[in-house]
Amino acid sequence: MNERVKQFYIEFSEITNDLQKFCFITRSQEFQLEACNTAQELQEKAGKLKQQMISEDDEDAANAMLSIEEMITALLSELRMWIALKGEDADAAWSQLVSAQYAARTAMQAHMVASHLDGYTNHLHDLERVLFPPLAFFSPSYIIEHSTCSICGQEYGECDHIVGKAYMGQICTRVIEKVKEITEVSLVDEAANKRARITKITDDNGIWRDIMTWQVVPNDAANA
Repeated sequence: MNERVKQFYIEFSEITNDLQKFCFITRSQEFQLEACNTAQELQEKAGKLKQQMISEDDEDAANAMLSIEEMITALLSELRMWIALKGEDADAAWSQLVSAQYAARTAMQAHMVASHLDGYTNHLHDLERVLFPPLAFFSPSYIIEHSTCSICGQEYGECDHIVGKAYMGQICTRVIEKVKEITEVSLVDEAANKRARITKITDDNGIWRDIMTWQVVPNDAANA
């Protein structure tokens, strides 16, 4: 591993190990906000070092820094989740948990430096199960007419880049440019996009309620 990346990883490990003690509902919000600021500063340093590695054409180091960036994002998102829960903002808390889950997964895809995150991803899954009610998600099926590679911009499938693999500090994704036809939209318990979820349901009396808080919502918001 690049020596500068190695030294940053040591700093990252020391700081994030300390910040993890604030990832509990009982911790003071004052300390959690300070932890967020510290994590943001560390994230900015990681981004700058990643750009240096890219400019030096060191792909392994750039991918390692991408992985570290995403690990910081995961921790920062978890901290924000706890803060949102304390503020009774369940929707924001859910969004932050999903961000943490996605970031942890991306970190593991980007580089072996995050190969130890299995336990943390299980922890985030447990938080989803314990802190939030069962949810249902929308899962669309469609026929793609045109899509491109996020790395090189070519028609997806006509280049050698692979979705989910890191290239010079960037994860390859398939960018959907044009959809020919939406064939169906299904309701599922597990979805690739956990933000595409049902937010309101009716109870046994036909009253519309927020699925997170169970608060009554106006009828005109029922189809929102």
